[in-house]
Amino acid sequence: MATRRLIGFIAFCCLLSAAEARSSRVERKLVALKADLMTADYRADLPKLTTLRDRAAKLSNDSKLGYLADYWTGFASWRIVVNGASAKMAPEEAKAHLQRAVADFESSARKKGDFADAHAAAAAVHGWLAAYNNADQAVMNHEIENYKRFLNRAVELEPANPRVLWIQAVPYMVLPPERGGNLDRAIEFYRQMIENARPLIPQSPLPDWGKVEGLMSLSYALMSKSDLDGATEQANAALRLRPDWHYVRDILVPQIEAKRKQQGQTGD
Repeated sequence: MATRRLIGFIAFCCLLSAAEARSSRVERKLVALKADLMTADYRADLPKLTTLRDRAAKLSNDSKLGYLADYWTGFASWRIVVNGASAKMAPEEAKAHLQRAVADFESSARKKGDFADAHAAAAAVHGWLAAYNNADQAVMNHEIENYKRFLNRAVELEPANPRVLWIQAVPYMVLPPERGGNLDRAIEFYRQMIENARPLIPQSPLPDWGKVEGLMSLSYALMSKSDLDGATEQANAALRLRPDWHYVRDILVPQIEAKRKQQGQTGD
């Protein structure tokens, strides 16, 4: 009897050890994927983002970290569209990537209901889908409601999370004043986002991005207010952290300089 119990205990320990070893392997894979995804995002490397998305998706069934695999899979699709928009990606192609992204983010949120980042990212993508469906009022309204629902949950869970703050700022940044847009309010969110951002933790598979995105967003908002010195300062701060960020280096900074030249020509 004692021998059987001992054998059972040993078998249980072996199973536990195997499960922990697998979890450790998955975590290491996710850590590497996170680093590669962030680099591909900043470099606007769409083929690399597509490859990494497929690699992340293969980890979705992990019982412990599948929610993070889904998050990073959705992140890849989302960033394909963010970067593709600057390259004039076709609307139907963008919508297909966004629909895939939102499915992965919602899956992540279902697997771990208190994971604020999944809710915030799902809100962001629903917001994009609302914009892409503006010709269909019913569909657009449905996406707006989804945006609000997921964002409210994210704010409830982690109101100081920089990535949650980033999505909260979106309507204030992109909507006209008569529909609730407010550049000053968006700037408040971006400054709070930068202040709340914590140092990156490369050895963790959890999302920790946000500070450099806050700097970029603040730069763009200040440019929109014609505070070009402030915009340049924030863009340079972003590039000090990510010198390889294609959007800031090759698109935003030239936009600021073009506006500066235009103002100089008009005497503003």
